[in-house]
Amino acid sequence: MALKYKLVQKRNLGKDQDENPEKVYAQMVSGDLVTFEELIEEVGDSTVAGSAGVKAVLDRLNVVLARHLRNGRRVNVGELGTFRLNFGSQGVVGSDDFNTGLIREPRVRFLPGKALRTMKSLTSFERIGPETDGPDSGGGEEERPGEL
Repeated sequence: MALKYKLVQKRNLGKDQDENPEKVYAQMVSGDLVTFEELIEEVGDSTVAGSAGVKAVLDRLNVVLARHLRNGRRVNVGELGTFRLNFGSQGVVGSDDFNTGLIREPRVRFLPGKALRTMKSLTSFERIGPETDGPDSGGGEEERPGEL
């Protein structure tokens, strides 16, 4: 199945913004959310662990992963990939002027494993047309200026 996208017109932030103040860009249209319950049930149905066992393992993985990340470690989760924390800071003129209050909140970074990287390279794309909010369309969503 292909990733769906729509075209939207946005302000051009590139070097040619004087000649082209706006450009058309692709914007991904997300599909339905697979809930945690759906995920553990699907994984549980295809393993001997069952959904309760899968949930217990993933809940514990979350706790252990957070502990190792807080301690500055990178965590490899097999074929899934590797997690790590990353942060930046504001700059100061001299090292005596630096304090930990200048460090920005850490972000969790994820480097996908081989299977997920391969999946990305095999992805196809499908353009969906603009939504038409006519009297019989059921509409209800707010207008999205710039949507083509």
